[in-house]
Amino acid sequence: MRILLFIYNFILIILTPVLSIAGYFILRRKNKHQYYWERFGFIKVDDFKPVKSVWFHCASVGEVRSIKKIADILRQNNPEISIVVSTMTSTGRQTAIDYIKADKAFLLPVENSRAVSMIISYMNVSVLVIVDTELWPNLIFTASNQVPVFLINGRISDKTYKTYKRFKFIFKSVLKRFSAIMTKSELDEERFVTILGKSSKIITAGNIKFQERKTKDSVKTIKELDNVKFFLAASTHKGEEEIIISWFDGKMEGFDKLIFVPRHIERSAEVKEIIEKQGYTVSFYSENDFSKQVIIIDAFGLLEGLYVTADKIFIGGSLKEIGGHNIYEALQFEKTVAVGKYMFSFKEIFDEAKKFGLVTVINNKEEALHFLLTLEQNNNFIDFFNRIDKINQNTVSTITETINAVISR
Repeated sequence: MRILLFIYNFILIILTPVLSIAGYFILRRKNKHQYYWERFGFIKVDDFKPVKSVWFHCASVGEVRSIKKIADILRQNNPEISIVVSTMTSTGRQTAIDYIKADKAFLLPVENSRAVSMIISYMNVSVLVIVDTELWPNLIFTASNQVPVFLINGRISDKTYKTYKRFKFIFKSVLKRFSAIMTKSELDEERFVTILGKSSKIITAGNIKFQERKTKDSVKTIKELDNVKFFLAASTHKGEEEIIISWFDGKMEGFDKLIFVPRHIERSAEVKEIIEKQGYTVSFYSENDFSKQVIIIDAFGLLEGLYVTADKIFIGGSLKEIGGHNIYEALQFEKTVAVGKYMFSFKEIFDEAKKFGLVTVINNKEEALHFLLTLEQNNNFIDFFNRIDKINQNTVSTITETINAVISR
């Protein structure tokens, strides 16, 4: 492993100068260059010098939001600690500041061992907590030489499991560096054991991504759609919009509007072109024109409000082998949803929702039409939320107790 790590870092040293400059100009052109140099260790610390801190590394917005309850409990039990959050995206960084109230948030210095070491030292980090399976070798190897490193919400999807097994000698070396691995499910625990070997440090804690439940009144809706009957296609990916719009055959199937929210906002123009080719009139949300049949949401932060007022909801990333997106974001507002057959990224909440009849799996056009035209009435949400609350309580307790044990040393 040492030889592989040497080769890995040697390649990084060669490529980083070129890629960093090229990446900056590419993102500058898209006006997404803010905080860019934090990725290379240029993090402003100002007067931030905590007595003790817990460092969470999260990929993006969803992972950041999922740790709120954990961060709140840690602060309550340890008033002297600071919460430090690194992310891979600027939107995740901002969410850490606005939603988690992180004492410090920054973009992760990707595979920069020196920067990682300095962060741990300067910010008096007691423990690094990696959310989901973000396996950056230099981050993990460097940090584990200085502080305990925990993995929470650990998962290994069907797709990546094959890769992990094929290159077991590499992944085992990385996973050995964790002081504790807390998985989303028993299946994930079994897969980690297969790679790492039987270990007391691997436990099933549960999925932290469906902890907090919002109320409908707490979410801002789009007033122009409040009294409109509409179908919502949320978090769609390339190749999915064609399938979804084909379900309607040029008609509206009783809906006043069809609303599409591409997972990646930069695809908005592409999605508009796809839908217009099917004969629909289309406008962007940013144009403030709600007279068209189809509205494409080309702005951030509106999805929860759309979940609250939508009449039918389909959640993307599930018609293609992407793994699906978090259906709990809609279920929390007592809204049933439909998905495609690829829901391996959120299997736990998907399985629970299926037990209570809150999710419909669409395999073909006939099933899609049945979903679109059927009036659904489901009274199982109370039992569903009671089940989720019980799971959540155990999950949060397991994680916070493990972290607290390290902080109190």
